[in-house]
Amino acid sequence: MPINSDYYSRQGHVANSNTYLIFKPTLPLSHWLQEFWQLNVPAGKYYYRSIPDNCVDIIINLNNPEEMFIVTPFSSAKVFEMHGPVSYFGIRFRPLGHHGLISAPMGYWNNADNVVDAYELLSKQVLDILIEGACQSMSFQRRSAHYSMMLLEVLHNCEIDIRLVRYLQYCGQNITSTVSLSDKQCTEFGVSARQLRRLTSQYLGLSPKSYSNILRFQQTLQIMNTQGSAAIWANSYYDQAHFIREFKNLSGVTPNKFKRLSVLYNTEPLKN
Repeated sequence: MPINSDYYSRQGHVANSNTYLIFKPTLPLSHWLQEFWQLNVPAGKYYYRSIPDNCVDIIINLNNPEEMFIVTPFSSAKVFEMHGPVSYFGIRFRPLGHHGLISAPMGYWNNADNVVDAYELLSKQVLDILIEGACQSMSFQRRSAHYSMMLLEVLHNCEIDIRLVRYLQYCGQNITSTVSLSDKQCTEFGVSARQLRRLTSQYLGLSPKSYSNILRFQQTLQIMNTQGSAAIWANSYYDQAHFIREFKNLSGVTPNKFKRLSVLYNTEPLKN
């Protein structure tokens, strides 16, 4: 079973509270899934700025349920263009949680665009469940509860490489500091630094450094949301300049700009 941690990733702020909805599943489903979400795009041409979070998402177009795709982890912000009115329903997995539905390592099916056709990876049984749930007329809460019940019936336990588990545990314990990836440290995971790069690429879709940097970035977002932005860099970064540079590399904008913007917008995409 995937690691059940307290890690909870975040995306950016959407101006209209009714536009982006979230439903958190309970145990035992929360071992695999972080949340269900729905993005309701108004009429017109819009853009959505998605930020790195180390997670895999299955996304269904509720206006055309047979349009279904999987977004894999990425290391810098991605801007998706969409034309409304349209509603997208998402299933966001915890790191490694997607193995409950997809047994093949991510290294075999991930691509440079980080977007994969769900029909290439999900079983017919799972596809039928997802399409059937999307075709029904129901509220977001009811659809999330429906999927929760149905997914529990098809999720299966999966073996996770203990060396990768040790690395993820180490990252979680050192979330506010720079993770050491020296050969000496990696021997504590039971691998060399080279083997660790291969493992994370195969199963997480990221390099060890990218994964740990995103983990720290996500922790910073949580602090920004709960404690404000005053000196939030102090516990995790060398200095403020390092924090701003790292934040901009991952989100595409500065921390102050990120706090003000809506990640769903109908203007030209924000410049880096």
